[in-house]
Amino acid sequence: MIDTVSFMDHDPLDDMPPESRTEVVAALQAELDVDEAAAEDIVRSAEPFWDAMERAGGLVDGWGGGEFCHLLPRVLGFIRDGP
Repeated sequence: MIDTVSFMDHDPLDDMPPESRTEVVAALQAELDVDEAAAEDIVRSAEPFWDAMERAGGLVDGWGGGEFCHLLPRVLGFIRDGP
């Protein structure tokens, strides 16, 4: 697996409150049946998308907020399962 953190100036997971980080990583592990490292990698990769959604007129709440922690696992589960 590629270490995505080494390619970034900072780790987006460090920008999240500890409780939110724990919550979203655990939710992704459960929803997608992946290990902790894969769940963290997915969350890291979601930050640019989430920020773009916020800049596009507040389509979502801020990075790492409660909405993020609840919606991201559900959205990714939907993508995985398809329509």
